[in-house]
Amino acid sequence: MNQSYPLISCICITSNRPAQLSVAISCFVAQNYPNKELVISYPKNDLSSKEVVENVRKDESWKIMLIERPADESLGNARNHLIAKCSGDYVCIWDDDDWYHPSRLTYQFNSMQIIGQRYQASVLSQILLYDATTKKAYQSFSYTWDGTILCRKEILLQNQYANANLGEDTHVITFLSGRKLLHQIEGVPFLYVYIYHGTNSWNYKHFEYFMNKSLLLDEEITADIIKMINN
Repeated sequence: MNQSYPLISCICITSNRPAQLSVAISCFVAQNYPNKELVISYPKNDLSSKEVVENVRKDESWKIMLIERPADESLGNARNHLIAKCSGDYVCIWDDDDWYHPSRLTYQFNSMQIIGQRYQASVLSQILLYDATTKKAYQSFSYTWDGTILCRKEILLQNQYANANLGEDTHVITFLSGRKLLHQIEGVPFLYVYIYHGTNSWNYKHFEYFMNKSLLLDEEITADIIKMINN
């Protein structure tokens, strides 16, 4: 089976968010894609994150790698180092503070396998947004959600992330789009929940910009989303 499903390396940069990291790991473990690994980078002295990962790694059935980084290393460089060290044919960004549907990897990978196309990467064009500070949820407008990228490793080795903590992925998306290598997947917003919790890399004004352009979901659907991400 795994010959048809190349190894996907999910790369996760974390820092002193053990509860959220635990959710991200649980989402990885629940993925129904058959050939995957999770590579986690944590800053030196972040013992809480290290403990969370070490506890999960006791189950050797899951491919989980833990890599220590300097405390002052940028998000972009941390990603570059994980990409260089991971074993996958493909790399998927796995933010430590968002939520992922169990079929996310399978659906996104399969969507790229279109006869006659040269897609080397994909992103989700629609996702769900959840504001944990107001308990409101939204369905996003159509947009290139950079944080959902799944891409061939060799391309990311040749076109590295910028040495920055914000906007580090902009030129990667521009490169892929310009060469028509990027598949934008519509109509499956439930695969990914982008969560604002107050300690995100981007501030609230950034998140608010997206919320204002998105569709506010009713209380019943919002309750289902809250239940889903808290399970």
